[in-house]
Amino acid sequence: MSDPMNVKVSFPVIAAILVIAVVLAGEVVTFTSPATLGAYGSSVETDTDEVSFSIECRGAQVYDVLSLDGTLGPLEDVSIYYDPAQAATIEKGHASTGARHLDENYYVEQIPHTLKVRGVCDVRVLDASDMEALVSAPGVGHALIMLSGTMPDTVYDGTESSPILKWIGSGGRLYWIGDILGRYISHGDSVETVENGTSVFLGSECIDDVEGRGTDVIGNGFCRSLYLQCDSTTFGVIPDRLPTDADYLCVGFSDGLRSSITMVALGQGMVCVMGGEYSIFQRIDLAQIVASGIGPDSRILGCEKGNMYGSVEGNIPRGDSVYVIIGRDYAAYCERHEVS
Repeated sequence: MSDPMNVKVSFPVIAAILVIAVVLAGEVVTFTSPATLGAYGSSVETDTDEVSFSIECRGAQVYDVLSLDGTLGPLEDVSIYYDPAQAATIEKGHASTGARHLDENYYVEQIPHTLKVRGVCDVRVLDASDMEALVSAPGVGHALIMLSGTMPDTVYDGTESSPILKWIGSGGRLYWIGDILGRYISHGDSVETVENGTSVFLGSECIDDVEGRGTDVIGNGFCRSLYLQCDSTTFGVIPDRLPTDADYLCVGFSDGLRSSITMVALGQGMVCVMGGEYSIFQRIDLAQIVASGIGPDSRILGCEKGNMYGSVEGNIPRGDSVYVIIGRDYAAYCERHEVS
């Protein structure tokens, strides 16, 4: 006969093991399973004033279809900057119970999987030398994700004539995560501090290092419609400190001063600052922002949502793109469609 005391002592251990297994397995299934990716599809057809959509899935699901206007246009590819030979200023971030801590390397490993679920498959990792080649070409249709807290001296010298500034101005999309934008330049294993570096990118010193968390949902509809989840505002933009003529959009959460996500126009391109330290929720939000193609001038024209089994069809007001989400907070499939 088993000892009841041993059962009581063992239960917390068994429970902990189950929690870890669920967390680790759940992330793999939700974000990387090829079977999941092949179970869904969507298409759109345009009319004069409306867009007809059709969605297919295996089994029962919840869906959302967003009609968007003022988006950034077709996305050709996404580059992620990661160079272990260059100094970084960001440290490990937060992870769920039992999951691996999100250091820069692991974050970079996971981004392509998170984007693939959202229909973005052309993703590559660049070092400092590759970055130099990237920004020497026009930026239209290209996105760059940076999360080291520093910019290599191959693309940034602390001035507005830096190659990366010219690349953004030509249409490039920069998604910045971690530490204060523009403040640090990496020279191999050393870091140079740039005074007023944020002004080079955003026109003013509108980012600080105060830790914050947003309790207010920014009321333009994007937070709920895109199921944004990261409410950290650390290293987020303070919109009131942006230049008065700045063209920008804040989405997500606000702590009353800082925004969790802010997109600011720069020439023909834009800079998107993602607040917070590394986290799974931040990575999910990043993927939603990149894949949906929203930018400083974007707005939601309409939204259709509901439950489906097998397939569903409907109509939505016509904008310049449609973004389909299946699974909501636990997205199993997303797809952006250009509207001609």
